[in-house]
Amino acid sequence: MLTTFAETLSCPVATGHIFHIRAKSIDDAERVDIGFQADKTNDSDALLHLSIRYEDQRIVRNARLGGQWQQPEQHCDPSSKVLQRIITGKVFTVYILVGDQQFHIAFEGCHVCSFPIKGPLAEIKSITITKDVHQVLCVDHRQSFPFPYPALQGEDSAYYFSNDVPKPFLPGHIIILTAIPYGNPRGGFIVKFNENGSKKQALHFNPRFDPYYVVVRNSHASEALDFRQEERSGGFPFIIDQQFKLAIGLTEQEFKFAINGSKFETYTYKNHRQLDVLNGFRIECTNGLQLEVTAVDHYYSGVPNCDGFEEYSDPDVDIL
Repeated sequence: MLTTFAETLSCPVATGHIFHIRAKSIDDAERVDIGFQADKTNDSDALLHLSIRYEDQRIVRNARLGGQWQQPEQHCDPSSKVLQRIITGKVFTVYILVGDQQFHIAFEGCHVCSFPIKGPLAEIKSITITKDVHQVLCVDHRQSFPFPYPALQGEDSAYYFSNDVPKPFLPGHIIILTAIPYGNPRGGFIVKFNENGSKKQALHFNPRFDPYYVVVRNSHASEALDFRQEERSGGFPFIIDQQFKLAIGLTEQEFKFAINGSKFETYTYKNHRQLDVLNGFRIECTNGLQLEVTAVDHYYSGVPNCDGFEEYSDPDVDIL
């Protein structure tokens, strides 16, 4: 199964930022492309276009400036044990560190190459992952300088998808998740907002399909990870094998939810200054259900109570 992924970033890219990307190619993949772009369109300018070539185990770098491709660079040492790990149908991990003058690129935990930064970093507003992609597991945007954020950066294989951000959220921030649930129709998925990289959940948003057809909202009451009383109102707006757009509005007092253009429900923050301890979200799938995540968009509305945020969950509204 082929998929694509596109994200509108939560904040401007700066020196010291790190991008952590995990994805899986299809079994007969020829290439997977990762673009750090001005927007999500196919012909957008890109300060870094990273192409993993499977047939001859190369990593090609380029930039598209003013609509024109620049001179490509490639890393293709046949003796490189790192490049020998470029295998179709497998999960791969790429780290990109934004330096003063170059992007530093690591594949499977080992530095393999760099690429000069040929324009203002502020021009990078989107990430796309395209071509022979089967599944996108992680698109984390973090910072290492002047201090690490999020502070904890460990991987957890239990998560189906993760999306960290390099700065605390502000009231008025909206996250739009586009995905398709498939697989076992008796399963479910959980969107989790954890506190300060710990396992304590400030939000546990859990659509459960057949036979329950309910969306459970909850959070942990203490460091012992005991749950509070569940909230289950609002009906069940999800359908197996059909794409949905879920908008989550982060206000001063509560999470707000909208699905496919309509308001859904809310969940009140249980801790004072809740947004200060959130740094992104994780998705976990249960009982054989799977989720094809195709887009994550971050949008700062400037409206602390997120009035009108539901329009961004409309399938016909896109954030470039």
